[in-house]
Amino acid sequence: MAVFEWIEGWYNPHRRYSSIGRLAPNNFEKQLTVSNESRI
Repeated sequence: MAVFEWIEGWYNPHRRYSSIGRLAPNNFEKQLTVSNESRI
């Protein structure tokens, strides 16, 4: 259970994904939010 919690809670949100420009999902979401706010 501890391994699952580590993978889902820390590793997956911080791991870099090539499909989103070698960014971590957290960073990609922040970048997307900032770009969407600038359009308003």
